[in-house]
Amino acid sequence: MKITYPDHCGNSPKKKLLIELYQALGEGDLQFIGENLESEVHLQIIGLQGVIGLDNVLKAAEQVLDRGLAELEIHDAITHGNTAAVHGALLFRDGLRLEFCDVYRFKRFKKDAKIQEIKSYLVNPDKHSIP
Repeated sequence: MKITYPDHCGNSPKKKLLIELYQALGEGDLQFIGENLESEVHLQIIGLQGVIGLDNVLKAAEQVLDRGLAELEIHDAITHGNTAAVHGALLFRDGLRLEFCDVYRFKRFKKDAKIQEIKSYLVNPDKHSIP
């Protein structure tokens, strides 16, 4: 699985953690992902589903892996205080491309804080257009 991201995405502890989380997803390292999420983490995939709890979020990550993730492009990662956002694209082996923007809220402001909430916005650019 190929992952690309800008060099500046590793210039803060939370940006570095987010990049490592996406790398872990690509490598199927659910243990690393689980170690960095709160036990009662909330994942909201806008327009699709809401998932509460670490085990359920890890099951959602497994579904992404089962789909056959081939490449992950991170265009940028932005952090401020206890919030962060990452946007990029997921490319699957079957040719599906999903553009994403994930918005994170950490439990605390400290650099070692775990993720408490994720709101994920997914768009299939082949299915949507602007008139």
